Amino acid sequence: MGQALGLAMACALLLGSSSPAWAWPTTAFLSRYWHRPLPIGGRSIPHWPAFEVTLSAGACGQCHIRQYREWRQSRHALAMGPGVVGQLMAAGRRRQAFVRGCLFCHAPARRQGREVRAALLGAALRPLAHQGVTCADCHVRAYRRFGPPLKPYLAAGSSVHGGFTPSGAFTRSRFCISCHQFHRNGARLHGALLENVYGEWRRSRYARVGVTCEACHMPNGRHNFYGIHNPRFVRKALTIRLHIESHSAKPELVAHLSITNSGVGHDFPTYTTPEVVATIWQDCAKHICPGTARRLVIGRRISLDLERQYFDTRLKPGQARQLSYDVPRAAHATALEAHIMVSPDAAYIHFFRAYLVRYRLTPNERVTIKRALARDEGSRYVLWQTKRPLNLPMPNRPFGLQ
Repeated sequence: MGQALGLAMACALLLGSSSPAWAWPTTAFLSRYWHRPLPIGGRSIPHWPAFEVTLSAGACGQCHIRQYREWRQSRHALAMGPGVVGQLMAAGRRRQAFVRGCLFCHAPARRQGREVRAALLGAALRPLAHQGVTCADCHVRAYRRFGPPLKPYLAAGSSVHGGFTPSGAFTRSRFCISCHQFHRNGARLHGALLENVYGEWRRSRYARVGVTCEACHMPNGRHNFYGIHNPRFVRKALTIRLHIESHSAKPELVAHLSITNSGVGHDFPTYTTPEVVATIWQDCAKHICPGTARRLVIGRRISLDLERQYFDTRLKPGQARQLSYDVPRAAHATALEAHIMVSPDAAYIHFFRAYLVRYRLTPNERVTIKRALARDEGSRYVLWQTKRPLNLPMPNRPFGLQ
């Protein structure tokens, strides 16, 4: 059961369908460009310096310093992190289809795939095997460089890299669907694809006015690939308001915390991975007064076997959700507090905990999965918080009401 759980979760979330993800309406250029495995190298090696032929991110970073520094802090650079590596170590030696499904997005180049499979057989990890989604995965095909139009800075046919091919496809949302959108025949629950970022965006006002994925996640061409793991980025995209009603004439504390998706171009949060939890409680000597906490969970929670959806409370663009609080004031309450906690990797935390219990793992595999669990648990952060003192005296109330 444990192995089935791990494979089902990984294959469905990472791949979604055996059909190509780019089967959404797109251009002939993008269909060719994202055909897997990606041919970033080629048979005929150019007359380049040896470091450049490796096509590693570090090689690119020797000249593209800013982009490399940004990429190193991004989730793309972590795409072959301990969670993926641990699963490949546990199952990949016997299930090559599973390996290919993971590498489809986590290490998509042909050269990367060879290095990962060699590592699973005991070879030392080579540079591309652990770098995740690299510069070359997006910008190199058969040693040729591609990118967005950079006029007047870099014209087509420039001598840089022996020639540079600009394409407007790099500035359009469809460029991202190969990894961030399941095929329309992919895994669904309650009629909704498990990964539908592009589909959600297409139905939003952002698509109608031409605000693309790159405009928000790569502003001004930055390669940080901002997302749910970045508190500042997320905070700017939400409108959060707390209203506390007058509590001087009755024993209850009444408050309303509203969260509005005012700046996200798709459902918030997208995917089935993150969860956002809003909580209101009364403070008693820096502790939660017993029985006073109320919570609202925003996300899409599904079972680990992907057969059941427990709820989907995500916010569509422009949509708001409210946590209403109506709780008797505790005897020793000194303040009303509220915060919003974001767990970007909530589904993986549940998954890895189950993985450690149900899988038969070698010591090395267990260490790798534990490292992945610790990293994902450490990604949680408080997005917003406030504390409102309760300075007014408690009103009279029936005996025993706490």
